[in-house]
Amino acid sequence: MSETVTGAKEANAADAVPRADAPKSKRKLIMAGAAGLVLLVGGGVYWEKDKIFTSKLKRDMGNKAAAAMHPPILLGIPPMVSNLDTSGGHPVYVKLTAKVEISGVPNEAALQDRIAEIQDVFQTYLHETRPQDIRGNGIYRLRESILRRLRAQLAPLQVTNLYLVEFLVQ
Repeated sequence: MSETVTGAKEANAADAVPRADAPKSKRKLIMAGAAGLVLLVGGGVYWEKDKIFTSKLKRDMGNKAAAAMHPPILLGIPPMVSNLDTSGGHPVYVKLTAKVEISGVPNEAALQDRIAEIQDVFQTYLHETRPQDIRGNGIYRLRESILRRLRAQLAPLQVTNLYLVEFLVQ
């Protein structure tokens, strides 16, 4: 055995290999197990995501097929006059004409019975509205609020859009 400059004895190369390989082989085994677990979990997540995606795709295709069979109908709402909520003494009137785009109905005749119900939604909202609520971008808020109420009222049907054709404030 030879001694180094520091006085320590050199270790035999054969003695160092088994001691050093034992911890490295355990580390390699743990790393391989972790990598396998990550691949297994990742594959399961991918498979579930793919299954969810394809079922959603099939459902969307079914909705598109139903929409192609029954295209959206533009239902014209007759002109209506309503008074706004004024706490003052002078009345403020609004004349409104609109069109409602509805999907999921085979023909317009099926909707003719619901025009009174749609007009009631308009009238109720307009009676709650103050003249200052309509100024600026208030028309947009009014349209969105009425659209939301129509969607809730005509729930099995799909109200896709609301067009304000005429909107006059006196």
